[in-house]
Amino acid sequence: MSTISNPDFNTITEGKTKLLVPQATANLGPGTKSSVFYNPAMVTNRDVSVLYARCRAKKGWRVLDGLGGTGARGVRLAVETDLDLNIHINDRSTEAFEVISKNIEMNNLEGITATQLELFSLLPTEKFDWIDIDPYGSPVNYVDPAVQRLSKGGTLSVTATDTAPLCGTYVKACKRRYMARPMNSSCKHETGLRILVGNIIRRVAVMEIALTPELAYYQGHYFRCYFSAEKGAKPADRQLEKIGYLELKGGEYSIRTDLPKGKRWAGPLWLGDLMKKRLVKRMLAAVDKAMSKDTVHLLECLEEELLQPPYHYHTDDLAKLLKMEPLKTRKAVEILCEKGSKASLVHYTTKGYRTEADFDKMKTLFSGRK
Repeated sequence: MSTISNPDFNTITEGKTKLLVPQATANLGPGTKSSVFYNPAMVTNRDVSVLYARCRAKKGWRVLDGLGGTGARGVRLAVETDLDLNIHINDRSTEAFEVISKNIEMNNLEGITATQLELFSLLPTEKFDWIDIDPYGSPVNYVDPAVQRLSKGGTLSVTATDTAPLCGTYVKACKRRYMARPMNSSCKHETGLRILVGNIIRRVAVMEIALTPELAYYQGHYFRCYFSAEKGAKPADRQLEKIGYLELKGGEYSIRTDLPKGKRWAGPLWLGDLMKKRLVKRMLAAVDKAMSKDTVHLLECLEEELLQPPYHYHTDDLAKLLKMEPLKTRKAVEILCEKGSKASLVHYTTKGYRTEADFDKMKTLFSGRK
């Protein structure tokens, strides 16, 4: 019996695109493995892909949605951009392939290819301008073969839903998978994202390929990264110079270029910028009414967020250290800015802020405040 005639499937609209998806899907969380995967909690993830394409992709780009599921991302890119993208959607599942084909047909799309292959078998056969890897769990097994099939100046985008290892809940799993030590602190989502980015950059540097983060963020239950690729030993070396460690001691974060000797630290991880502000601004301007409010909120937060330093503080941590009631986060940012130190909110948590102020100045400014 055809998969798509099964009553467990129905038709929805996501963005401006009609999609056939499984009915039994969770509203939140990383989802579960299934033969036809669709997670409605990833709408913002796919919204951002459409916006990235509108602002970064070039007409006629060859795009691979390597682990397509229902094909939602690839089909939306075809429907919601005006770039005549040459899109290839792949999934090894027979059922998923059938649903992808139906979604292509339902949206009257031409010039879009669906295949039913192991991604490892597909990658060596073709080159692409943009390869997207959105697996269940970690993307790292796919990074090496994917980056070798990118054209000059191409884009690699990945999703990671294994946030627990990256954020320090499962230390051994993070060490094994990402060759880095995580740290379970109030800054864990940023350190986890930086471990992911740093691991991917280190992996491909072996092949004399430099990846630069154009946009990397955390939302809810996943990390998402977009990289631009450049070939050459020198650019790869430059990226490796931005790999290091973060140490936490006495409530203060500090950057280390060599292995820390203290008890609480994370790394190796990426210490450079996680996004290009000009791109984020353009993406915000490209938002349309069909996109979710969560997408707009995320991009607004990212636009406001300072790029450096590569860590942030938490109002509750400072309150505990100073034995005072926690300041409201915006109040903390206002105090810092009024005293001449750049500061901003962060998108990781409503209680987090980033500032260029040194730790002692911050303690002095906040002590006794309400």
